[in-house]
This record gives sequence, structure tokens and C-alpha cells, in this order.
Amino acid sequence: MVRNGIEALEAQLRGPVPGALHDLADDDLKDLADAIRAARHRQAAELEAAGEQAFRHIPRLLRVPLRKALG
Repeated sequence: MVRNGIEALEAQLRGPVPGALHDLADDDLKDLADAIRAARHRQAAELEAAGEQAFRHIPRLLRVPLRKALG
């Protein structure tokens, strides 16, 4: 379990927090970590939707083999 805002932000950034952010309040750091997490979820959903839209341009007979090849 994450104990503080710095740890929450490091978990979302997957690395160390830039120095200037250490000056923010703990609640602000947690809010920033939550915003990054939400943005990543939105981005993943939009990428999936874009991929599905792209498959609509491929002839139906090729969709299944292409999906298997792409994983």
C-alpha cells in the first residue's frame, strides 16, 4: 500500500519524482498521481478503440488471421 504522495507519484511515473515536485503538499501529490492513473486508463481505452476502428478498414476475411498474427 502506498504510504505517501511521493510514493504514489513514483509508482505512476515508474521512476523518481522530479525535484520541483517534492515541494508540493502530500495531498496534491496524491491528486497528481490519481490524475496520471486516470489519464493512462483513458489513453488505453482510446488506443483500443482506435485499433478496433482500424480493423474495420480491413476486409472481413483477413481480420481473423490478422488478429491472430498481432496477438
